[in-house]
Amino acid sequence: METLRRTRLNGSGETTAEPVYKCPKCRDTGWEEVKGENDYTFMRECSCGLLQRQKMDRKLKFAAIPKEFQNQTVESFMTDCYSTPQNRELAQMAKIIAKRYVEQFEEIQETGKGLYFYSSVKGSGKTRLAVSIANDLIRQKMISAKFATTLQILDQIKATWGEIKKAGPEEGGSEQQLVNDIISVPVLIIDDIGAENVKDWVNERFYNILNGRMIEKRITIFTSNCRIEDLKLDERIVNRIIKMALPIEFPAESIRVSLARKENSDLLDRLLGK
Repeated sequence: METLRRTRLNGSGETTAEPVYKCPKCRDTGWEEVKGENDYTFMRECSCGLLQRQKMDRKLKFAAIPKEFQNQTVESFMTDCYSTPQNRELAQMAKIIAKRYVEQFEEIQETGKGLYFYSSVKGSGKTRLAVSIANDLIRQKMISAKFATTLQILDQIKATWGEIKKAGPEEGGSEQQLVNDIISVPVLIIDDIGAENVKDWVNERFYNILNGRMIEKRITIFTSNCRIEDLKLDERIVNRIIKMALPIEFPAESIRVSLARKENSDLLDRLLGK
């Protein structure tokens, strides 16, 4: 957005508002005019990067990553907060895999292979690392990603039922359109799979979503509190997840409390001027 600078006219005592741009070349439009041969002029994307930043902002907003994780990256994922050498080693291995997954994403994307982070303990860092991958893919590769818990996906599907009932099938929200939108996302983070109540309609919807993503070779990253084989979902769904994602074990340790204590300690030191 342009700001206004007040300048005084010579000897008149009057003032006038002149626009001041962050980028004088494109005047904050993202497009700059370039003169070519034979005085031919054309427009090109400005080197200030405004359009790219706007595009990235839209992708980050679309990703719907919880505010708690919006600035997290794979590089900033801490592994020294785990209590035992074995747990730190598991976490470090998961971080290395995540880092190389982002680096080699273009090649991996062709295979459609995602990741499946699992641990029997909540708060082990699974979601933190999964969304860090999404953040890095958006910022480094400009890849569109979307975060959703399984319960959010199911709630969105159920919401379309009410819309159709109120407005009629031709005017209301379309469940199939929603499912198609979920299938088409290049990278989908499905958080906490296995926490949902397993019903026939749940199995049917997840099968449609995962089968569609598998066929289209869309990348899906899962987090769960159990191994793939232990998911209480339809066998067809379990088989597809096995096909779609590489299982990565996380430590059976909650670091949520220890991280909160460290944050509190850092804040106290700051407030006390240490």
